[in-house]
Amino acid sequence: MILSKKAIMELMDKLKKDQSLDFSIPETFGGGVAMIHLNPDEGKRYILKVAKDLETARAANPHWSHDKTKPIAKWVADRLGDIMS
Repeated sequence: MILSKKAIMELMDKLKKDQSLDFSIPETFGGGVAMIHLNPDEGKRYILKVAKDLETARAANPHWSHDKTKPIAKWVADRLGDIMS
């Protein structure tokens, strides 16, 4: 299901440690998977990881990190991310 930016932001606010939001990205936007999770270390609060598949995304370096939900949610929504979980 493709979610709006606002819906993604609401889900991000509910994230707990060791949880993630996983989205499949259509081939139109490069394909692959986008994963949003809380940062377990110091630094920005949210981390976005992007890779070709879910396993690779888990091990990937962060693509982007931010303290606020809006920029990351907008990035995923603009690419028509389809929630996987």
